[in-house]
Amino acid sequence: MECTIILALAATALAFTRPKANEYKNSDCSNLNYGHNSFFLEDVTMDDTTKSVYLADGRTVEGIPKGWFGYSDKTGDGGTCSGERLGRLPEKCVNIDTLASERIKCVRSEVL
Repeated sequence: MECTIILALAATALAFTRPKANEYKNSDCSNLNYGHNSFFLEDVTMDDTTKSVYLADGRTVEGIPKGWFGYSDKTGDGGTCSGERLGRLPEKCVNIDTLASERIKCVRSEVL
């Protein structure tokens, strides 16, 4: 019984360290559009109706820290990031229309 509880707590703790990029229809991270979170999350293309994204850096399965970087273009919905790398993004709600010099169309989770 104790072993089951410990394993459940460990799995829960690991779940909180997964990279997250949740897209929202409003610029203040309200009105959820799409949710993304996984240890294996890499490129997340922003839907054309998305105005903000809530980012949590997270870690790899091995516990290595990751961070989010913005890109000026995407190969298509569900594709990969392309264009100019716009820099490292903060771990919080980000207005993708105003944070960088141009609209962020894709975010990439990378090992730091």
